[in-house]
Amino acid sequence: TFANNGVIREGRTFTKVYNSKGEVILSNAQDSEPILSHKAVTYMNYCLENVVNAGTGTAAKISGQVVAGKTGSTTSNKDRWFCGFTGHYTAAVWCGYDTPEEINLVGNYSNPAQRLWFKVMNPIHEDLSDVSLVDYYAMSRVDICLDTGMVATKACKNDIRTDLFNL
Repeated sequence: TFANNGVIREGRTFTKVYNSKGEVILSNAQDSEPILSHKAVTYMNYCLENVVNAGTGTAAKISGQVVAGKTGSTTSNKDRWFCGFTGHYTAAVWCGYDTPEEINLVGNYSNPAQRLWFKVMNPIHEDLSDVSLVDYYAMSRVDICLDTGMVATKACKNDIRTDLFNL
């Protein structure tokens, strides 16, 4: 829904079936409904982009593409997830076992679900244009006091971080 500008779509297994003459004999129209505001989508996509740009999802970066996503793991790292999207495609990857067992990372310590996501998504994005996922014009830069978590005042001194907010 975030990747689709706040519109949720009903899942379906096929779109159309044609006969040998090219005529549609069965159609599976997809129901969709806008459920999120532009403001909610913009801010969430900004947060999800930061997961990939500077957070726990950096192994999913695709050169020349904006990627947004969310990593995940269960207690004792028995399951690992990465759900991500670009302006073109969305995919979710789960790594785990039917009978829960710890996933030991050897050699490369990033989430294996991210690495698999990247191996699938990177080649299918070759030669595709980059698509922005965030309406930066709808966001404002705000100085935040790191001591209080509130809007910065003169009392904050040097403990300030500037971030974007969808006000």
